[in-house]
Amino acid sequence: MLLILTCPEQSRRIGWQLAGAADVEVRHRSPATWSDIVTALEEFAPSVVVLDRAVLGAEGVTIAGDIARGGRPPAVVLRADVYHPEDVVAAAKAGVRGYVVDGGGGYPWPAVVRAVAAGGGWLTPAAAGELLEQFRDRAPHRPPDAPRIPLTDRELSVLRLVAQGCSNREVAAELGLSQSTIKTHVSRMLARLDLRSRTQLAAFARDLGVV
Repeated sequence: MLLILTCPEQSRRIGWQLAGAADVEVRHRSPATWSDIVTALEEFAPSVVVLDRAVLGAEGVTIAGDIARGGRPPAVVLRADVYHPEDVVAAAKAGVRGYVVDGGGGYPWPAVVRAVAAGGGWLTPAAAGELLEQFRDRAPHRPPDAPRIPLTDRELSVLRLVAQGCSNREVAAELGLSQSTIKTHVSRMLARLDLRSRTQLAAFARDLGVV
């Protein structure tokens, strides 16, 4: 069920657009107080509420939050005659599922109601852009990734032992490999890192923090 909480004129217009939607049962209220809204919610138990931004003296965003925080709350769609950028983030934080700028030009209300009733959302393009801008502004800055060490895990094990002053024989014994394999690893690391000696290799390891 859909409950429309807005002025009689807007309520009739939206209701007329939904008249042909057999799957949408519509109820209307033009509340003068918060008590009127509570009574309507209890009476109809709607799954979707269309709430006018100007309801109760332009308190729509606050009231939308109160409705959305209630027990088993309906999906709330906030309707405005013109776009109010300051509403968008506040409405999203309040739990509003839709923000519609409808100046009377035949907005597709059946699609809006079905989308939010199914668990989705609906945003006027300007509101969607506002939320994206807010997200970009607040996205945490990621430091650049540390440069990747151009060595395999095995080569790093060999490098660590070489930097500790171990000979090829001692490295081979520690890692359970042949001396020729260790010699090959050392030669490849020197070539890959553009180094000329085991001494430079050991210094590279210390700079890298391997030892």
